Amino acid sequence: MEFRTLEINVISAKDLKDVNLFTKMDVYAVVSINGDHRAAQRTPVDKDCGSNPKWNYAMKLTIDEAAARQNRLYLVFRLKSERQLGDRDIGTVEVPIKELLDQKYGNEKAEQNVSYMVKLPNGKPKGTLNFSYRFGEKFSKPVPQPPETPMMAYPPPATGYPGSSAAYPPPPPPPRGMAGYPYPPPGGSYAPYGYQQAPASGYGYPAYHPHGGYGYPPVQKPQKPKKSGMGAGLGLGLAGGLLGGMLIGDMVEDAYEDGVEDGLDFDF
Repeated sequence: MEFRTLEINVISAKDLKDVNLFTKMDVYAVVSINGDHRAAQRTPVDKDCGSNPKWNYAMKLTIDEAAARQNRLYLVFRLKSERQLGDRDIGTVEVPIKELLDQKYGNEKAEQNVSYMVKLPNGKPKGTLNFSYRFGEKFSKPVPQPPETPMMAYPPPATGYPGSSAAYPPPPPPPRGMAGYPYPPPGGSYAPYGYQQAPASGYGYPAYHPHGGYGYPPVQKPQKPKKSGMGAGLGLGLAGGLLGGMLIGDMVEDAYEDGVEDGLDFDF
């Protein structure tokens, strides 16, 4: 990609709109390509300049030659008034860079002075901006390549699943002296349903001789304890005593209030 430098000298502005009510404006300019604030540059503030600021400030920008020739780049000037309670916009100047290239007529390195109208935020023209410019030599930059996405490698699937060529190893044999249960016969057939015969004695566990049925005593249902009437009677007695105490307390309170109203005239 081909680039070139654009050298600008922001000279002055004239007949700007006064956005201050009681004091003179302190005006500065912010210069950028297509309004991109990341590469924007600004002039110093001209104090108490009012509507006719002067800067004579030089700056250098870098432009894409192909984009400028395709009329896709604009030189943007934003004029602002510096204030204590926040800066305020005065106006904007937008200049197509292709128009600046076409004005050079083959002598692009020569400095040229131009003037453009300032547009207010509502779009109306008010004031003039004066600046000079010239283009530098062309130079190339490599096109940045996007980073390569790393390839993710996955491990091979584990073997030993049912139906695969690799089989699980057989289970280890039982310890010596312990009776192991036989494996089912080949072909997937099992013994008839029912209880199988216990292993013979002499191979770890003693022989099991069932007696009294299958060796399990009959299950007995636990008997529920009989309810005693003492608890219910006690609860009723407590409730009755509480109710009686409340009634007696109300009667004593009523009698006391009656005595106070009568002047505590009790006859004994």
